[in-house]
Amino acid sequence: MEQKASEPSRRNPALDIIRKGSVITIITLVSRPLGYIREAIQAYLFGATLLVDAFIVAFNFPELIQTLFFSGATSAFLIPVCTKYLHDREEYSRIYSTFINISVVLTLFVSLLFFLFSGTVVRMIAPGFTEEARAVTNNLFLIMIPVIAFHTVLSVMKAFLNAKEHFAAPELSGILWNLFFIASAVLLAKKLGIYSLAIGVSVGSLLQIVMQYPYLRKFGIRYHFSLDLGHPAVTTAKRLFTGALIATSIVPINSFVGRIIASYLPHGEVASLSYAFRIFILPFSLFAVPVYTVMFSKLSKLFHDNDMGDFRAHIDSSVVLICVTLIPATMLLCATGDLCVKILYERGAFTATDTAMTNRALFGYSVGLVFYALSISFVRIFNAMHDMKTPAIIGITSIALNAIIASVLMVPFKNLGISLATSIVSLYNFLFLYIILRHRTGYRLARPAVRDIIKSLLAGILLTFLIVLTRRLLPGSLLFPLIISALLTIAVYGIVFKNYYRRLLRRR
Repeated sequence: MEQKASEPSRRNPALDIIRKGSVITIITLVSRPLGYIREAIQAYLFGATLLVDAFIVAFNFPELIQTLFFSGATSAFLIPVCTKYLHDREEYSRIYSTFINISVVLTLFVSLLFFLFSGTVVRMIAPGFTEEARAVTNNLFLIMIPVIAFHTVLSVMKAFLNAKEHFAAPELSGILWNLFFIASAVLLAKKLGIYSLAIGVSVGSLLQIVMQYPYLRKFGIRYHFSLDLGHPAVTTAKRLFTGALIATSIVPINSFVGRIIASYLPHGEVASLSYAFRIFILPFSLFAVPVYTVMFSKLSKLFHDNDMGDFRAHIDSSVVLICVTLIPATMLLCATGDLCVKILYERGAFTATDTAMTNRALFGYSVGLVFYALSISFVRIFNAMHDMKTPAIIGITSIALNAIIASVLMVPFKNLGISLATSIVSLYNFLFLYIILRHRTGYRLARPAVRDIIKSLLAGILLTFLIVLTRRLLPGSLLFPLIISALLTIAVYGIVFKNYYRRLLRRR
């Protein structure tokens, strides 16, 4: 019976990715505005003051530590490891419990070190603060240290649920965290001041874990006080961890390097890169993240089953879906980026000059949007094949390449040069991963997939022409051209996607 149920997905992997990925997209559409509301309430209650600076510094450090060294790499190596045990409920629960307990022991040890040496840590991460500001930062840091353990445990839960192809609960937990943060700020700000935000962060992170338990039980995943360090899954995880850690650290490291290089540019260039990246990352989060999240879980299972035919079909479907969704986003951002920046940011101290500067950076990021998504997706493909080493090696070389290109291009192009470096490095990563995958497995894009991508590109050229024409016919306007451009994007790519979806249904 189970085999029959999977046959439509086997013949038509794109439909399966669309169906499961749409859940993540819908949740993202809710969580992103909530994140904005969270920041707006924080700004309303505390403004842009020293207290907020202290909170941001105290929050960012444990968040960075757990992202780089714990939760960031967890899904990359855990999903391929636990996929082997999907059909053995008891064994699946055993390794789940083992990895939960390993994560608790490791993160409690790290948290204890941070607790004992919090003063030293705060002096390192906030060297320019006054003693009074450091004292507040230290208190906030102590309250939020548990986030390291909570988010790491959550990432283990997410990996085991994703391996079962359940994606809703881990994504919904972000909405819960935002809601509790907002509630804590609104209800406790008068009594506890800035500490209400820190409490919201830590307790909200704990509630994210609690939320996963009903779904874990639904899939028969039970927790036990077991720590089987000799289990084959732990041995495999040790082998994969270092490569996964390096590969998942490449993007934040490249961003960090870019900010360092941008610090040599005139005042405001670093901030403009940050504002531009926040706009750029939205379509990536809406369309690319759902595709490669669903794809990764499915590919891990198919690789374990040695079903390379369906493995290649899922890669084709993922590449097409990323191109069909992100090519129009690229065209829209490149043609109307200045309008987006103006509507979102141009008020108060943010001037028309700042808009032009941010739009330059946004253009540089936007031209590489598809390659940025494809490069991360291909890292996941290698991860599904238990190969963490190849993406890690290419990623390390990309750090040096990014630094060189950004340093060279920033001289004539300023912040545009640095954002263009990100796009060029994304193309470099994707091309090398594609070439290696093709050499190793014989994979190449199927002709139908190539045709779908070409159609999407042609539609993008038509769309760009229509948007430019619209803007010339409506000079000086702001919101109206953006609305028309968005409607044109929906109309042009609605036709493209509708035809694509009809073909998928016919193949079914």
